[in-house]
Parts: sequence; C-alpha cells; structure tokens
Amino acid sequence: MLWPLLVLGLGGLCVSAWLQWRYKHRRLLKMAEDFPGPPTLPGLGNALQFMCQPEQLIVVFKELMVYGDVCKFWLGPDLNFVVSNPDDLKVLLSNSKNSTKGPQYKYMADVLGGGILSGSGPAWRKHRKIANPNYGKRATESYSDVFNKEVDLLMEKYRSLQNKHIDIYHYIVRTTSYSVCQTLMGLSKEQTMKLPYIEGVIDETPRLYDIVFERMTKWYLQIDPVFWMSKYFKQQNHFVDMITEFSKQIIKHRLEHLKTIGEHYKTDLMNTEEDSLKNTQLSVIDRFLLSGELEGEELLKETFTIFTSSQEASAKIASFILLMMAYHPHFQERLYKEIKSVIGDSDRPVTDEDLKQMPYLEMVFKEVLRLFPIGAILQRSVTEDIVIKSGTIPAGSSLTIPIYHLHRDPRFWENPDAFDPDRFNPENTKKRHPNCYIPFSLGPMDCLGRYFGTKLIKTLCVRVLREFEVTTSETYEDLRVIIAISVASVNGFSAVLKPRTAK
Repeated sequence: MLWPLLVLGLGGLCVSAWLQWRYKHRRLLKMAEDFPGPPTLPGLGNALQFMCQPEQLIVVFKELMVYGDVCKFWLGPDLNFVVSNPDDLKVLLSNSKNSTKGPQYKYMADVLGGGILSGSGPAWRKHRKIANPNYGKRATESYSDVFNKEVDLLMEKYRSLQNKHIDIYHYIVRTTSYSVCQTLMGLSKEQTMKLPYIEGVIDETPRLYDIVFERMTKWYLQIDPVFWMSKYFKQQNHFVDMITEFSKQIIKHRLEHLKTIGEHYKTDLMNTEEDSLKNTQLSVIDRFLLSGELEGEELLKETFTIFTSSQEASAKIASFILLMMAYHPHFQERLYKEIKSVIGDSDRPVTDEDLKQMPYLEMVFKEVLRLFPIGAILQRSVTEDIVIKSGTIPAGSSLTIPIYHLHRDPRFWENPDAFDPDRFNPENTKKRHPNCYIPFSLGPMDCLGRYFGTKLIKTLCVRVLREFEVTTSETYEDLRVIIAISVASVNGFSAVLKPRTAK
C-alpha cells in the first residue's frame, strides 16, 4: 500500500507546483495565447519534439515556421517565439534591450564562461570592447604574413596528398588554429606547436559543442543530476581539463611577454582607441591581462573562447567553400579564372588588394554563408515587452531566430536549397529584402570576428583553388547537414585535390 501513496503524493506535488507556476506566470500565458504554435504537453511543453536526431532538428524548425512569421513553442517552462519576418528581426536584433543571450546559452557558459561567445550584459560588453581593436579592418591587415605562411604549410601538405581522397577540413582547421594563435593570441609558431593538448583541442572541440547542443535541446539533460550521471558529463570534464591547461600556457606566455614591455608603453597601447596597426602590438590576451577585468577561471575560459570561436568557424566555412566548388565544377572554373586573372600563375602571398579585385569570390563566400551559417539558430531573452508588427512579445520569454531557415525561406530565395553565387550579384541583391540575409547577426551583438574570419578564409581558398582543382565522387544531393550550434556536414569534407598544372 505504500507505493500507491507515494505515487499519489508525488503526483500531487507535481500538480501543485504546475498550478502555482501557471498562476505566477498568468500574464505570460495570457499574452502567449495571441500567437499560434503547436499543441503542448503539461510541464514539458514541446520539449519532446526536440528529442530528435540532429538532422531532424532542421525539420522541427521548418514545421514550426509553418505557423507564421511569429510563432511560439515551449521548452518546459520556457516560452520561445520563433521570428522569421525580416522587418521584425531588424527591430528586435537592433534593440539594445535585447542584448541578453537566451537561457539555452547557460549550457555553453558552463564550459566557456559568460564572456564574448556565450555571455551578455556588462561583463560581455567589457570583454568585447577590450578585444575589439584586434578584430578591426585595419588591424586585420597586419595578419597577412601569418595567414600566408600558414597557408604555405597547408599547400605543402596538400601537395603530398594530391589525387587522394582526404578530409580537407582536417588540415584546414590546423591552418586556422595556428593562424589564430599567432595573431589574436600573440604566440610564436614555436610556442603554438608546444601548447599542451593542442592536437586534442583541435580535433575534439567539435565534440564539445555537440555535448553543449545536446543539453540545449534535450530537456532531461538540463536536469543537473541526470546530466551528471550521463556519459556526456565525463566527456565534458575531459574537455574542460584539456582547455584549461591549454589556456594556462597561453596566459603564461603572454605574462612573460608583458614583463618585457615598459609600463608607459603598455598604457599608451591600451589607450589607443582608433582601429590602427598599432593596436595589434598587443594581443587580445595581453589586453585581457592589462585591463584587470578578468582573472582566474574567467580569464582561462575567455582565452579559450577567443581561440575556438575564431579557428573552428573559419575552418568550416573554408571547407564548405572548397566542397561547394567540388560539387559545382562550372562555378569552380569561373572562380578559378577570376583568381588567375588577379594572382597569375605564381604561388605568391595573397594581399588585401588582391581580394578587393575578386567580386565573384565574395559572391561565393556569401552564398556559402547563406547555406551554412555559423550561428544557425540564435536565442535572446526578452527583458521587457516589445511591440512588433505581429503583436507584443512579452517580457520573460525568449526570441529564437532561425537564421538557417531564414536563409532558405522560399519567400526570399528562389530555389532556396540550391547553391548559386549569382544570388549575390548587384542586380539580385538590390531586389531582395536586406534583412533576409544575416550571417553575422545584426545590432550590438553581431559577429566580432567577421573581418578576421573573412580574410583568413579567402586567403586560404584563393591559394588552394589557384593550384588545385577540387573534385569529389559525391554530389551536392548527397550532402547531409546538421545544426549543432553551427551547421556541420555529417560525412565530413571528403574531396580530391588535382594539380591544375597536370592538365
């Protein structure tokens, strides 16, 4: 007789808690009634819909958007509004009142801290302002030598692997990683190569993001005791141990470097507000150390954030560009002709002036970012009511911005899943709503590393495509992608590099 009583008692407590929650949030619930959305289950909301395979998540959001420009769904007690109207997105993302990351970012912050990538509020603003000088347009110009030298090494590796099926990302991510360490982090190549766990960090970081995304989308993993008993907890701790030692060594190197700089010179550099080459004489990590704003675990996590947010994203986009060229030989030939007309036949460094003379490369780059955005789904917390064309988004809810789906919305893009760089020629661009394409987000929380990443990616792709024809035995229709923080290829980036001189 004891078990039935316990079950009844527990059930009664759950019902009581649910009713109390509904009373406390009655205003939120009332305002939510004005918006369409799928049916919900008590306590769980629509959480079961998100307990799916990563590939299926794309379908889940597509089905949600059938309800309209603004629709709702519940992840347990968290109310989310999916907004896909470009006019509404401009208002919402440009509003400084919406500069708080949504509740699902908590699981990223557990690993990376509440800083530049996963945080918001005063700490996020301070950290971003400190790091900003090293990411600006002019500052990025000073990174040309490092980018080209690292691509030199990539080209040597690719020459040894020519005419073989390889995963091109495996080598590209090392190029971007070493480039980030020698520019934004301020390390020498020798220091970079000797960083503890550098190879493990490069290879296993994507798996860390997979774990974070599992927690974001699986309601039961958001219950700490359940997560602690899962295999993911042990794996996450392993990653955290690695990145902690990795970051400690970077900070140690920069502390030793700062000891060699006079105090007056440090102050002069830190006070340089203009975006100039002078700013890069201090690395981002130097700025963190000199600012006095970060210390201890916060400094370690922000150091790794600067690394991982720059190297992995750049490697993925570069790999997708080369893969798209392999799938579409006619587009590759057109891009190759442009590269050859600017670079010629010599294997020389790529300059900023070279890149300015390659409009078709820019079109290819934008089309890849359209199809495979780095920030596939964004979430923001709504701290006060916001009025948009479709109604009033209530305080206490969250905005969910499906960038992946917006970029493939047939209302704005003809044949939206096809790869076609000509979408971004001047004529077609003018016809399109300007806010249906937001690969770097909008407003005060836009992508900090857009100039850095763009230059690194283009430099790498120009050098590879000038020397190699990229081919593959697969077709574009074979490509399977998932959303796991960013968009990723399920089967990797398999391709063959054929020397053009062999023709």
